[in-house]
Amino acid sequence: MSDKIVVRGIAAEGFHGLVGERDHPQWFVADVELNIDVAKIAREDRIAAAVDYTTIAATARRVIKDKSFELLETIAETIASEVLALGGISVRVKVAKPRSAKLVGVDEIAVVVERD
Repeated sequence: MSDKIVVRGIAAEGFHGLVGERDHPQWFVADVELNIDVAKIAREDRIAAAVDYTTIAATARRVIKDKSFELLETIAETIASEVLALGGISVRVKVAKPRSAKLVGVDEIAVVVERD
């Protein structure tokens, strides 16, 4: 199935990283692709039948803002688990850490997870 709800550029500040990095908030950016049967939702044409994209964004932001992890992998895994619990068949989550990319001199440092 290739039907998806896509929410990109979910930015939030959080306290994640190694010792010392968690002392100050840093920006993280998440992209979420939720694979879901859009045809079924479209037939009903009701928000109650859908996974609301605002809920997807709020879930990713809440994980970034309210939790604290050492690794990007754990942030991505947690977002994936919580978004998939909203409904859908599978999910793909990318979490980027812009400050680290800048410090390393690259365009992006990110982790991508895909879960069923």
